[in-house]
Parts: sequence; structure tokens; C-alpha cells
Amino acid sequence: MNIMITGGGTGGHTSPAVAIVEEFRKRDPQLTVQWIGCADSVEERVSHHQSIPFRAVPVKGWPRGNIFKKAISGFHLARGLIRSVFLLRAFKPQVVIGVGGYVSFPVMKAAQWLGFPTVLHEQNKQMGMANRVLTKNCEKVFVSFENTSGLDSTTDQECIGNPVRSGFYDPPSREDACAELGLDPSIPVVLVYGGSQGAQTINNAMVDLLKHEKTLDVQWVWMTGKSFITEARELAKKSGKKVHVHAFIDDMVVACAAAKVIICRAGASSTAEIATLGRASILVPYPYATDNHQEENAQAFEDAGAAQLLLDDQCSADVLHDRLTELMGDMDQIIRMEKAAKDIAHPMAAERLVDSLFEFMFNK
Repeated sequence: MNIMITGGGTGGHTSPAVAIVEEFRKRDPQLTVQWIGCADSVEERVSHHQSIPFRAVPVKGWPRGNIFKKAISGFHLARGLIRSVFLLRAFKPQVVIGVGGYVSFPVMKAAQWLGFPTVLHEQNKQMGMANRVLTKNCEKVFVSFENTSGLDSTTDQECIGNPVRSGFYDPPSREDACAELGLDPSIPVVLVYGGSQGAQTINNAMVDLLKHEKTLDVQWVWMTGKSFITEARELAKKSGKKVHVHAFIDDMVVACAAAKVIICRAGASSTAEIATLGRASILVPYPYATDNHQEENAQAFEDAGAAQLLLDDQCSADVLHDRLTELMGDMDQIIRMEKAAKDIAHPMAAERLVDSLFEFMFNK
């Protein structure tokens, strides 16, 4: 079986792609897969780590408002379309799966021109711009939320949730995860991260929180991103608090399994992983995300009782201190949030997507 997958730019797009490939590989040991993305990107790094053959196309994101920048992006888009045609004709995929991000657009559009079947997976509550354009010529669109915004009601669609990597389905116990990370299992763990590159607002709040005169009886696991790691480690050492600082955490399953509360952005993959594990969270949406989709993700979790939404401009040390103090003083509330998170999880998302594709490919 030949499967082509395309998309990337962030972990929010690459994580479900990995989960989909994992499920295909379980079903078909002879699977041939190829990942198409941008060179020197997160998707290239992830694909190599997962032993997935990778090919690059030259494309840039579409700017808003600037005509000169749009002309440059249009030139790169044309190059990306031409490159995609060559890759598609050489590989001859039985289906092309788009997981979002601007790099997926030329590959999916070229596949549709050439007559290769295409399907999309949209991770966010608000459908991305590239996906909105591509949907009308897709065989099927898989979504992560009911009533996904920006999707035509006539589109053949199925709500399956957001595929997450297999490790999140079978995490270690809190005690085992704490032991692996060198943490004390008797003290609650707060995991703080802002994505693979970190998040400035969250990092700044953590800086002030570690300087805060009031001390929370917790252990911190803080993923800062590479650019902030040196300053964060120096601060953590001076604070005298229980802080474990990492530039990047390779095994997020273990880190999340150890946590009692998670503070992070509201990207689609992060929220799906939190729901699958059943963890209480404080979600701080990135305010400049396209179409403000992170706030919609976080709002859906807060409405379900699974998380607290904290807007970026309100994310301060004082607010985080007050919210954590309230949560840590009411374990019943944390238990309710954990259950609510589990209730909105879609633990069979990858399986359902692959089931649907097998049915499509072998019964058409």
C-alpha cells in the first residue's frame, strides 16, 4: 500500500500525522509511506525520527495584506505545485492525507489535479485557511470537534477526534512517571510548556512566579524552548523551589503522566493528548493563531469542565498562583476536570480514520 502524508509547521500538525502512520503500520507491515513537507522543518525532524521517508517542496506561508510578500509567496507556491506533481507521479499514492499547514496546500492541490484521492484531517475547532480551500475536492474530511467552524455542511465529513501517538493510550502510572523524571511522587507536579519553541508569555509568567514570595507546595517541570533555557536554569537554581527545567522534552507521555495540572497553549495536539490522558489543565491560547483557533479549542475544553481558559494578556504570576492555589486546595475539582477531559477524548481517532480509509480504498 502506498500512502502519502503532507503537512507540518507545528507539532499540532505533525503529531496526528505520526499517529496515523503508526496505525497504518500496525495494519500493513508492507506499507510504503512518504511524508511531504518543508525542508529544515519540524516535520522533517519528526519524519526522520519516525523513519518515514521525507521529501521537501519549496513553499512559504501566505501573508495577509502585503502585495509584495504575496507575490513572493505566489512564486514559491507555483514552484511547490510543480515539485508536488513530480513527487506524486513518481510515488503514485493510493491516497494523499493532508494534516494541515501551508505546506500541505500545493501537494493536496496537485494531487486533486492529477486525480489522486485526497482526504483531510482538521485538528482545530476553526478550520485552517488551506484546508477550507481544499475541502470541496476531497473524498472525505475528518474533524476533531463537532460543529467545526468553516466547513461546508455538504462536505462528506466525520468527527473522529484528533489522533494521538500510541504512547498516550498506555501511559505509565504517576508514580512510575515521577520515578523516571526524578520527582517526588508525594508532591503534586505542575507541567508547564508552550510548545517545541516555548511561549514567551508563559515563560515570563513562570519567571515572576518563581520569584513570587508565596510558595506553592508543588514540583515544577518547565519546558522553556531552546532560546530561554540558560536564563531559566539560572533562575530555577536561585529560586530555591523544586523546578526541573528542560529546553525540550522528548517523552511528553511521561511528563504529562507525572503531572497533576498542566499549563500550556491550546494547540490541537496538546489538548487532544491532555484529554486522552485525562489531566486537569490551564490553557493559555496563543492570541495570534490563525482565526484565533486556539481560543476556540480552549473554550470547548472549559465549556466541558475539563480545563480553565486563561487569556494570554491575563497570564501573569499572580493569576497563575491564585488559580493553582485554588486547584491544589480542591482535589475534588481536579478529579472532576480529569473525568471531564476523559469524557471529551476520542481514544480511537487514528483507528477510525484508518478504518474509513481502508473501506474507501478497497471498496471503491
